Parts: sequence; C-alpha cells; structure tokens
Amino acid sequence: MTPAQRRTTYTLSGIVGLTLLVVTGLAFLIQPMADDLGLSEPTIDLALVAPSIASLLVVFTAGRAGDRFGERRMIIAAAIVFTVGAGLLASATIDPVIIVGLAFCGAGSVAIQVVALSLLKRTAPDGPAHVRAFTTFGVVFPFAFLVFPVATALVVGSVNWRWIPVLWAMAGVVVITMALLLLDSDRPEGALGEWASPILAGVALATGSRMLQEISREEPNVTIVVITTSMCLLATTACVAVIRRASTPGLSLRPLTGAMMRPLLVAIAVIGLIQILTYVTIALRYVYDLSPLQASIVIAPAQIGAIVGAKVVASRAIAVWGIARAGRVLLLSTGLVMLLLGFFRPGASMWFLILVATAFSLTGTAALTVMNIDIMGRAPEGSSGLVSGFRTAASSFGSALSMIVLGAAVLSSVSLASGSTTISQTQLEDFAAALRRDGLVGFLIAAAGWAVLYVAARRNRSNLESGALSG
Repeated sequence: MTPAQRRTTYTLSGIVGLTLLVVTGLAFLIQPMADDLGLSEPTIDLALVAPSIASLLVVFTAGRAGDRFGERRMIIAAAIVFTVGAGLLASATIDPVIIVGLAFCGAGSVAIQVVALSLLKRTAPDGPAHVRAFTTFGVVFPFAFLVFPVATALVVGSVNWRWIPVLWAMAGVVVITMALLLLDSDRPEGALGEWASPILAGVALATGSRMLQEISREEPNVTIVVITTSMCLLATTACVAVIRRASTPGLSLRPLTGAMMRPLLVAIAVIGLIQILTYVTIALRYVYDLSPLQASIVIAPAQIGAIVGAKVVASRAIAVWGIARAGRVLLLSTGLVMLLLGFFRPGASMWFLILVATAFSLTGTAALTVMNIDIMGRAPEGSSGLVSGFRTAASSFGSALSMIVLGAAVLSSVSLASGSTTISQTQLEDFAAALRRDGLVGFLIAAAGWAVLYVAARRNRSNLESGALSG
C-alpha cells in the first residue's frame, strides 16, 4: 500500500473501532443504569434492541448518502449523531431520553461502518493493496470485542454508569477530529435519485429483523409480531412501488446485477446465520455459571482466533487459491467446524466449547473477510456505498434469522423457572442436544452457501468463456 492508502486504512479502522463501544459495552451498562433509574423490564428490553433497530433503519440511507455527498462528510455527520446520542444517554433521567440516546448511538455507529467500507474500497480499489486494506480492517471487529467488553465491565465496576456514555461521547469527538485531520477531502459522485426507497428499505429491514427476534422468544408477544410484520410488508410494498415508478431510483438494484454479487450476499448472510459465539456465551453463563465478565474473558481465545483469521488466514488463502475460491473453501471449512458440536455432551469441559468457538472464529472471520474483499471489489464506481449497505443488510438479516434457526432451541433449554437460579439436569441434556442439532444444521447451511457460490462461479466462468469465443 502507498503511504496515503495506509493512512486512510488505519484511520478508518480506528474510527470504526470506536463506534463499536456501544454494541460491545451495552450489556454491561444496562443493569447499573436500570438499577439507578428504576427502569421497568419493557424499557430494559427496548433499550437493548434500540441501537440495532435504529442502525438497520439507516443502512441503505447511509450508503446512498455516502455516494451522493461524500464519505468524509457522512462520517462526520454520523459521528455528530453518535456524540449527541451518547450525551443524551449520559444525562438521561427518563425512559424516552434513554431510548432516543441509544438509538442515536446505534444509527450513528452503523452509518459510519457502512460508509467506511465504501471509502476503503475507493482508497484501495483493487490489487494487493485492496487485500491488505480489507484484511487490516477485518481485524477491528474481533479486537473490539476482545477489549471493550472487559474494559466496560471494569469501568462500570469502579465508577458511576454515566461515565460510560461520557466516554462514548468523547470517542465521537475523536472520530470527528480524525475524519477532519486524516481523511482526504470528498470527491462525491453526485448520484441522483429519490430518497424514499432507501428509507423504506431500512424500515422493512428493521421491522423484519425485529419480527424475527420476537418470534425467537420462548413466549413471543403476538402484538409486536403482528405490528412489525405489517410494517415490514407495507414498507416493502411501498419501496418496490417507488423503485418501479422512479426514473432514477435511490435504491437501485443495478449494482447487484453482476454475476457474483447476489451469491456473495447469500454467503455473507449464511455466515451471520450460523454464528455460534452467542450460543457459546450463553453456555458459559448458564451451563458453566460464569458471570458476564468471566464469560468475556474466557471467550477471548475465540476473538484472538478471529483476529488471526481476518489478517493471516484470509491473506494466505487468497494467495494460495485466489479470492473467489478462497471464500468458498473457508465457508465450507466453517461448516465442517460446526460438525464438532456433535460431540458435545452434558458435563463436557467448557474448554471444548472454547476450542470449537475459536476454530469457528478463525475460519468464519477469514471467510467473511474474503467475501468482503470480493463483493466490495466488484462494486461499480459511484455505488460502493450502496453495495456496502446491501452487504450490511445481508449480514444483519442472517444474524436475525439465526435466532430462529439455531437459537430457539438453545434459548428455551436454558430458560430459568420462576425463583430458580440454576438450570436442571434435564435442561442440560436439552441444551447439549440443541447444540448438537445446531452443529448439523449449521454445516448443512454452510454447505448450501458453498454450493450457491460454486454454481454461480462455474456459470460465470462459462459465460466469460462463451463471450471470449464469440468475440
């Protein structure tokens, strides 16, 4: 990479890392905040999901705004939203301010992440520099999940909880400063089109994900399911109508018409769908009776494995097999790792689960990094922000669907009866059976994703060969 490419890559990695303070620390913040302010259970539940719902609302709008007005401007604007949200949360005394503050933090952080991926593509569009930039960027997420949860827990245990959102606000100011001083001035493409379709698509994605999340509960709230399903269907119908009627739609599907774009989105969703770290963490909490802080420390090898996967394994796989084949091999390898869960039994050492989680993080993060490299490398000029939005939406949808496909049996098996503090032997056996089932299902899903990529790659190769012969 050139010095300018290296500077931008490190700057974007640092900026995105700071935006992950919320998602990595909220679980440790919520209980002290609830105890201090006397929050009700419904308010706590809403506070936990507010950042993710708000983030999905802005996924497509952020990508389009980055293409239209420039990534640097968009990062600064989103960082201001993030900082304001953290400030609201730090000073909150009533429920609505808490929810709005967390929503602002979630929307600002994901908007920055979407636009940063677009700017990274524009900074290093192809070649070895493209691979190095994206493998470096891929380290940010596991590093943040390795450091920030433990750091947040230690801070919360030492000072008043309000210092956490104060630190978030300070991080927002740092992001603004870094963007102003270290990122080059924007060269916006001036993309035309309306704004209704990306907004409606965000509403459909957010309400659809919320509906899937509610369905995955042991006792779903029927009212929430009906409302979110209705809103998702209405927003989707309205979005399709706007796209069809607009001469230049804001949410154009044209960037996805490339031969491999849609299969890659499917594969990215698959990785989100078979993600097992959440369920391993649940096992550490309820089966092995670890505190949230202890679970975050014990799961550290998995995060280290993800760092190695993003930077080392992804780079070596690309060097050996090329980008397209490396993604397929790593995805199938991730599915094979899932089969190891078939050996889990009640009474097994927790280190067995840590070993499986580490292997999964190693191959899964490597696969995701390679696919990010591939899909962003194929993004048409002037549409990288929109492609980044679709990539984020696919990953989020896969994660939401995972709670139904893989999570339902796991979550129901560890639900505690009223007045109980531990799970029974029967629940332990049910939990082990659920993990074994998830291992097999995860493998089959990963194999299906591999098949989608393999067939699409062969068809694309045949089309290219036919075109060359006819030419």
